[in-house]
Amino acid sequence: MSKKIGVFLSRMQPLHIGHLGIIEKILEENEEVIILIGSKNKKGTLRNPLDIHLRRQILEEALEEKFKKDMNRIIIKELPDWSMETDISSNLEWGRYLYYNIVSLAGQKTFSMYFSDEKEIIEAWFEEILRKRINLRLFERQAMFEAVSSTKIREAFLNDNKEYIKKSTPNAVVKRYDEIKAILEKVQNSPKDDYRMEE
Repeated sequence: MSKKIGVFLSRMQPLHIGHLGIIEKILEENEEVIILIGSKNKKGTLRNPLDIHLRRQILEEALEEKFKKDMNRIIIKELPDWSMETDISSNLEWGRYLYYNIVSLAGQKTFSMYFSDEKEIIEAWFEEILRKRINLRLFERQAMFEAVSSTKIREAFLNDNKEYIKKSTPNAVVKRYDEIKAILEKVQNSPKDDYRMEE
């Protein structure tokens, strides 16, 4: 008998209330939740400034604070990028890689995948045989929490917009204001190549 499992993939650069809103919805609709923190092997770039250890720490703290009673239903896994994000030819390879990582965690071939990007992007990851096993659940980014995004939050850190950060991120981010701001400023002044794969 298969369980209702919901999956959420995000880079969380940094985590914000939109991410937590989607996780809350997944918890409401499923027995188990798999949260994949993407781009594990990226740090110090403009798109991926924060390293995986900090991102996971922030996520775990925020989940513990907001969903304490549901922590036994949540699995967190870090997932390295398979290829460069701009390499369209490898979409299906990435989709297979992602699918089989999820199946190994879920212990079953069917699940729901929640996302807030364009549906066409996610659909392009999965060939037809896999798409039949995945229930795609789209959330319109523009309609969610005033279109909050990690990009806007990173800009707010660089512009010292503490009000936006307090409004848009969990306490686990807010309390690390100085640490995150210092990382972002360092990356802004001397970014690594966004398309270089880290070890």
